[in-house]
Amino acid sequence: MQRILEVLESIPGVRRAVQLSDEQRRRAVELEARHEQGSAIPVRNLGVRLLADRHACFAVLKDATFRPPRIPTVYLVEEDAPEDCANVLTVDGRRYAVVGEEVLNGSGQYSETTIPLERSFVIFPERRRGADVPCVFLLPPIAFPELEKQAALLGIRDIVSISPSLATDELLRDSFGFPSTNDLATLLIGCNLGRV
Repeated sequence: MQRILEVLESIPGVRRAVQLSDEQRRRAVELEARHEQGSAIPVRNLGVRLLADRHACFAVLKDATFRPPRIPTVYLVEEDAPEDCANVLTVDGRRYAVVGEEVLNGSGQYSETTIPLERSFVIFPERRRGADVPCVFLLPPIAFPELEKQAALLGIRDIVSISPSLATDELLRDSFGFPSTNDLATLLIGCNLGRV
């Protein structure tokens, strides 16, 4: 575990890395489930469900110099995408029809009609199957290339990273003495032990 922490702390933009105890991870998963149920707009953080099943879980505190995500970290989706759907996100074997997504740095040019929500999110109205089809905001698990590149050496597999809700972010900051400033953010990373 120490080698994993050393790799995490060597990543540009990572200020601190810590391992969560089983109790801290259980509490984080509970907070995310409560956040999903209490949210005014339906939210599903699928990465947290996967995190609950991983052998080890780490939290990192990162600053603005940490690399940007390679794919959106939040989507607006219709569940159970039909087979003929062209814009699909598949997570853990389940298909979701993407009808909105986070705008990544430098992007924002789309060949189809969009409705912007602020500058960081767009909705694709023509992708909607109908007003009666419910949508949810979905936070998928995201790859973590810095650990994936060294997975065999570290003896880990099934690596996922997720952005936690504000409640879980607060838990992490309180548990590990992370500063409560908006200039810094937390990220959760889970993995299984053993070679692929």
